[in-house]
Amino acid sequence: MSTFKCGTVALLGRPNAGKSTLMNYIIGSKIAIVTPKPQTTRHRILGIHTDDDGQIVFVDTPGIHQSSKQMNRNMVRVAFAAAQEADVLAIMQDVSKPLDSGTKALIERFATMDKPRIHVLNKIDCIKRDDLLPRLATLQALDAGALAWVPISARKGIQVDGLVKVMRDALPQGEPIYDPEWFTDQNQRQLAAEYVREQVFLSMNQEIPFQTAVDIELFDAHDEGIDIEAVILVGSERHKPMLIGKGGEGMKRMGMRAREGLEILLGCHVHLKLWVKVQPGWFEDAQQLHELGLGSGE
Repeated sequence: MSTFKCGTVALLGRPNAGKSTLMNYIIGSKIAIVTPKPQTTRHRILGIHTDDDGQIVFVDTPGIHQSSKQMNRNMVRVAFAAAQEADVLAIMQDVSKPLDSGTKALIERFATMDKPRIHVLNKIDCIKRDDLLPRLATLQALDAGALAWVPISARKGIQVDGLVKVMRDALPQGEPIYDPEWFTDQNQRQLAAEYVREQVFLSMNQEIPFQTAVDIELFDAHDEGIDIEAVILVGSERHKPMLIGKGGEGMKRMGMRAREGLEILLGCHVHLKLWVKVQPGWFEDAQQLHELGLGSGE
């Protein structure tokens, strides 16, 4: 009788808990962009980890937060929908920060779900060992029915192998869902948009990243490589010159870094063109959000 395990693990938590960093580390490829800014992940991203013992289909979700903006509310609905559909919940938190009321409320909400729950205490490399034990005790009191509480560092890979084993053991037995060679369900066009958006987030400050989106208008693969043309949507006319920079230096810098990352990921030459389009209120426009893949998923 086969003991192969297969199923979905939803990575859940508040913004900047390290969900995307953890998934990228386990998969061994950068399929989810990572920046220090909250709400970097905007939609559901699958990462597929297959070994001799099982296949874990990770669902990286947007950070759960409160917001009045339509796009942000859609993101939160996507996260909760992923939790409902998953076989296992991996509830992540940043232990280098105090346990806030929002994280506590999230833990208590997921504790009511009849699913295996694993609490992932991330960034243990940023705290003293003696500070970890009280945090563990508090979490165990908040969700006594959880399967496990696992301290890790996603960035450094500390105890991640042990976490993967706990996750895999919690999955049901079954045949692989995806080809063992696959590591994501995202196509190259989607990955290109995300890599460009990552550079916008890393280059810009204050509110600008949160009022930007990337739309790929051309993706042409040929024998010599891939030609990509991408539009960066901004919500205000005043943001356009900030993105472009003096003499276009800002756009050149973002384009160069995005292109370099894509060439490593895709393994071929990439010719990338960027330009900026002002579209006020795009993040409240249901049709625009749907076209950008940022709908609520309903």
